[in-house]
Amino acid sequence: MLKSTTVSTTPILHSRKSIYLLLTIVGTIIPWFWLLQDPAALLSPSLFLQKTFVNNIATTWASDLILSAIAFFYFAWIELKRLQVSRSWIILYIGLTFGVGLCCSLPYFLYRREQWLHEKA
Repeated sequence: MLKSTTVSTTPILHSRKSIYLLLTIVGTIIPWFWLLQDPAALLSPSLFLQKTFVNNIATTWASDLILSAIAFFYFAWIELKRLQVSRSWIILYIGLTFGVGLCCSLPYFLYRREQWLHEKA
């Protein structure tokens, strides 16, 4: 007969949260490092969009990022409901995505999600 064993997931949870938090920090620094290399583009939305879609390769990356962001917003919206967390959090994730980048908002969402899951357990 199989015996039931209890295995603590706290170290794994802590490790996962740490990685998500580290990725959030790195995902904040790296995009802004590159954005600050061209401050004129930051101050002009039309110049920013022009440089974003300057060629086929850049357009491919931008399109991929836009579609990934839409998928993330949809996932976050559904997940917030499933976790019974206020959906007003989506405003923060949209702000982080457009203000910093998906590389910041997605890991931060995953970090917060781990916290909410831990609180509910």
